[in-house]
Amino acid sequence: MKSDIENGLGIVDIVVLPEMTATLDDRLIHPVYSTFWLVYHAEVAARRAIEPYFDSDENAVGTSISVEHYAMAGVGAEVRITARVHTVRGRHILCMIEARATKTNTLLAEGTQGQVIMSSAKLTNKCISAVR
Repeated sequence: MKSDIENGLGIVDIVVLPEMTATLDDRLIHPVYSTFWLVYHAEVAARRAIEPYFDSDENAVGTSISVEHYAMAGVGAEVRITARVHTVRGRHILCMIEARATKTNTLLAEGTQGQVIMSSAKLTNKCISAVR
């Protein structure tokens, strides 16, 4: 892992699509950006924040995610999800997550996402062992 990973920043810009609304068991619950999709986009942003700092033989796996979803965003809303590296403890990385509706600057959600960096070979071996 490169030493300047503390500067990691990942951004995901999305437009809320109908398939991103709160749907459970193929039933529309609410016609707004779902927490499920918000968490997915937070994971992508966090990965974008750290991946440029990997050495060529490294990869990472998620260890935690915590998101507080404060406000709604309807279909068509433009949302920016930002992940900033906050803490580096050895190979453990914690990113701070923020989601905002870009037109109104409304804070939609915030939280944290953790990952651990390891060699690609070690991660491959762990994945193989997990499916046995």
